[in-house]
Amino acid sequence: MIGDVTDTVSNIGWLTGAALNTYAISLYAHILVVVYLLGADLGRVYLARLGGAPGASPDARLLAARGVLFLGTVNSVALILILPAGVSLAASSGTYRMLLPTWLAATWVVTGAWLALTLAADRATGTAGGGRLLAGLDTLVRLALGLGNLYDGALGFAGRSVTVGDDWFAGKLTLYGLLILVSIPVRHRSFGLRRELRLLGLVADDATAAERLASGLARLSLPIVLGWALILGAAWLGAAKPG
Repeated sequence: MIGDVTDTVSNIGWLTGAALNTYAISLYAHILVVVYLLGADLGRVYLARLGGAPGASPDARLLAARGVLFLGTVNSVALILILPAGVSLAASSGTYRMLLPTWLAATWVVTGAWLALTLAADRATGTAGGGRLLAGLDTLVRLALGLGNLYDGALGFAGRSVTVGDDWFAGKLTLYGLLILVSIPVRHRSFGLRRELRLLGLVADDATAAERLASGLARLSLPIVLGWALILGAAWLGAAKPG
């Protein structure tokens, strides 16, 4: 009898420790992703404004465009990784109720597919074919995921969601959905920059392509700043949540 009680207590302690470790790891991953998003976007805004300035030299514009695109890749990866990190964190804290044990695995499958599509679209738009098919698929996926998060957030606020129980988490889903939607025009302009960079690589003194590059950089700042504000708002909701 005593042995059974001891075994039960030991099992409870192991499960509690596992749950705490899952929560700690998910929280750490979530914080890292948010830090990368905020930092990368600040760098992108600075470089976009630098390269899009009227008096910028061709070399400065070229360097700024390459820097913007590199940080854009970092931003895209971080934005995608918010999905499994956020779901894991919310599930381990009880904020998000998983109706099926396979939902977390499904989230990772969606994350992997989305990440592969994003990187493939980035690569393809810098090639001779232009990658327009993959760029279009990238837009459709972001549109579907963005609207899906807005829908889940609306159900949470209305008290009709079977998975989202708290208003603050519904708010985070809403902001994440908006962030995905805001990323669409940024991605479109980044695809254009990749195509212009390819043209400049073929003809180094193409003044028309250089001007289009400057114009593309100048039009990036506003949607990036809007996305940065949405990230900051989501981070505040996570820090200021009840309990």
